[in-house]
Amino acid sequence: MSTSVLPSLLFFLVLILLLLDPSEPENVAIYWGQNADEGTLNETCATGTYSHVIIAFLSTFGNGQTPQLSLADHCDPSTNGCTKIGREIKNCQEQGITVMLSIGGGSGNYSITSDEDANNVSNYLWDNFFGGFSSSRPFGDAVLDGLDFDIALGDNTSFMANLAQYLKSNSDSQTIQQKQLPASLYLSAAPQCPFPDARLGSAIGTGIFDYVWVQFYNNPSCSYSQNNLDNFLKSWREWATSLKVGKLFLGLPADEAAAPAGGYVPADVLMSKILPEINKSTNYGGLMLWSRYYDKISGYSTRIQNPLRNGTANPLCTRKSQACRSHEGGFAELLGYMSTLGIKVYEDDNNGTQCCEIICRNNCSCDAFAPLNHINNTSTGCQIWLKGTKFVRASGNIALPINVSVALLEHKVNSWWIWLIVGVGAAFVIPVIFYLSRAFLRKYKAKVERKKMQKKLLHDIGGNAMLAMVYGKTIKSNNKGKTNNEVELFAFDTIVVATNNFSAANKLGEGGFGPVYKGNLSDQQEVAIKRLSKSSGQGLIEFTNEAKLMAKLQHTNLVKLLGFCIQRDERILVYEYMSNKSLDFYLFGRLSFILTKVRMCQMLACSILTSNLTLKQIRLERIC
Repeated sequence: MSTSVLPSLLFFLVLILLLLDPSEPENVAIYWGQNADEGTLNETCATGTYSHVIIAFLSTFGNGQTPQLSLADHCDPSTNGCTKIGREIKNCQEQGITVMLSIGGGSGNYSITSDEDANNVSNYLWDNFFGGFSSSRPFGDAVLDGLDFDIALGDNTSFMANLAQYLKSNSDSQTIQQKQLPASLYLSAAPQCPFPDARLGSAIGTGIFDYVWVQFYNNPSCSYSQNNLDNFLKSWREWATSLKVGKLFLGLPADEAAAPAGGYVPADVLMSKILPEINKSTNYGGLMLWSRYYDKISGYSTRIQNPLRNGTANPLCTRKSQACRSHEGGFAELLGYMSTLGIKVYEDDNNGTQCCEIICRNNCSCDAFAPLNHINNTSTGCQIWLKGTKFVRASGNIALPINVSVALLEHKVNSWWIWLIVGVGAAFVIPVIFYLSRAFLRKYKAKVERKKMQKKLLHDIGGNAMLAMVYGKTIKSNNKGKTNNEVELFAFDTIVVATNNFSAANKLGEGGFGPVYKGNLSDQQEVAIKRLSKSSGQGLIEFTNEAKLMAKLQHTNLVKLLGFCIQRDERILVYEYMSNKSLDFYLFGRLSFILTKVRMCQMLACSILTSNLTLKQIRLERIC
């Protein structure tokens, strides 16, 4: 290749690289929170102009005081009214914006009086705004990215360095313990431009600050003016060469009204004379503006995003790669209106539909957009709507051409199906729940009534029947130590086992009361079990009378009632079992060698006499 061609080729390649790699927009940090007319935090982040948003201020802290936020009319921390800002903080962070809290400010009551005081304030800040835990977090569960030191009051500020070190230590310790990959807590400082800063010099000297945005305004010795450009740049270089760690930001007022003592830099001067010089500093990080309220009025940040802004290129209309948009189907232009107010962005630019779409796509929270000149021919810029809004189709004067995210429209359709499914499901489930509830209630009432009836039955029967069965306790058959007069209350399970589940082989016969079964108890005692039949003409009254009579009337020559069972709906009597033999055998067979005819006569006479007694005279006494 000819050597004369090589320089031309290199120049061509450099030109291509320059065209393919346009200048990046400036990093812009903005202070927000000191004027209710500046808009919400959501609206601030939706502009897409800022890389850092600093919430200002925590203006009361230290010296044993309870720290307090001062956020104009945005919210009332004393009534837990700032939790909504927590949701907006998360929204900004999802867009890649660093959100920090600033302590101090030009008014308030703050100071750090000792190392212990610094530690206490650090713990409070960590637990209430960062990675710690507290029940009184003003912004709810939102975790801020960092803390900014804007210390403009006080003579003794040496312990601010201790506060910064404690915070950094807490952050590093938490990161190690949880093995988290994200960076630790960011620290920033906002010193005045005279070097070194009287209040923050020692803190910045620790070398642990990530950002330093020097306030080059309200200080005539180093603020910009037409006759003071050299001193302005000299002061900048002094800061740039002394700061060994972190990024250095140029702090400017966003409007002349923001700096009564001077320091406002016109946008064209900033881009033509100042940015080219300060960009030579290797630690240059970007611009800091005071404040969102003034920037909203002046539109300053949109004019200084890139030196090419007044030429052919507009970096705001450069599409960024956003993972949140990777699976979405784009936007559809429809006639109608949105359910919430939109946010106006870049009102100083006459952006078309394509540029407004890119602006919306670059914001993960944007669900709809419209060029303002489509809505009002006298307006410029874009209007966007964030998540939480709904599109309503309409016609006539209220209908506007709005580009709505296809994902939002699909969500609306899906929501309709969800409500349909919920409605159909509820129509089916509610009657089932009602039916089951009624069935359970009936069952419960029946159980209660059954227990009441069992208790009454036991009371009517009397004797030594055990009441424990009424309350569901299992009664085990145990005849040890039982007196002859004792009547046992049997569990139904015991009866089932004794009769082999009322086996036909165990059935002895059947009468008007019901079937009679032979059974063997667990102690091998043979018993006769009389079970009231469901189809029997006799009922509860007959069962009660028989049980009551047999429990009280006992005789050596009468079949003995051992007990009964009234568990569930059963009515069962358990008698002593007698094999099928003659009455003479049971009366005389075993005692014939003892009894004499005289004794037999006495027994018969006694029996005849006692037969005339009424049941009311019998109290379980043995007859004779």
